[in-house]
Amino acid sequence: MRRVLASSASTPVRRDLLAACAELTHLLAQMTDDAGHPGLAQRYFHTALGLAGKAGHRTLYAITLRAMSTQALRRHHHAYAAELAEGAVRTAGTNAGHAVMAFLLSQRAVTRSHRGDQRLALKDLTDAETRHGQATSPSGPFTGYPRAGLDYQRAQALLHLGRHADAVVALQDCLRHRPPAHRRSHALTQARLAEMLLASGHVEQACVHWNLFLDHYPHIRSHHMDQAFAGLRSALRPHKRQRRVAGLWERAAELPGPHAAA
Repeated sequence: MRRVLASSASTPVRRDLLAACAELTHLLAQMTDDAGHPGLAQRYFHTALGLAGKAGHRTLYAITLRAMSTQALRRHHHAYAAELAEGAVRTAGTNAGHAVMAFLLSQRAVTRSHRGDQRLALKDLTDAETRHGQATSPSGPFTGYPRAGLDYQRAQALLHLGRHADAVVALQDCLRHRPPAHRRSHALTQARLAEMLLASGHVEQACVHWNLFLDHYPHIRSHHMDQAFAGLRSALRPHKRQRRVAGLWERAAELPGPHAAA
């Protein structure tokens, strides 16, 4: 990458090269985070921001801020996550495409739900739905926004606003829209839905979805999958004497523990 950036090129070509390098670094950051190295991933995200800034690519800069917000929220840095999400929407401005704006607004909705701001969180969700419905851009990590992704964010926001039943419906919508080939995302959604159902007292339904998660778990190396597996065992422990749970508990016990890169 250093050789590419050091090469001589016209200004438009150089901007395209910088933007391409920013995209690659952004993807590297996401992969590094999912390998269980959040600190290193954060460094890569900051590098991606610098490259996007040099390229003058506001949309890419905003998308990276949004990714950093997601990471911060996962690590329970709620105020920082909200700041990043707000910055992402502000940076994108009025020129970003509908899919990108739906992507950014949905994350701001989640951060606002964490601080209990129901009115603004629901407004962001509504605006994200509207923008998504108007989107015509091609699919891709920096151009499109899958319907399943918006459903998942809607579920997260509704859950933190205390609307558990609506959150469950949103996750069920997410699974319906999620392509089976997206095995990691599909499995993590199954685990999240199982957690919500168990919290609502629906133990048998939760077991159904946790079994579906376990179908995928041994075949995917992912820190986030490992965290979901650990969450499964922790959540089920108080219920493991129940007949339906006992079978699931035994199945989980036969699987190897966390297997993502250390």
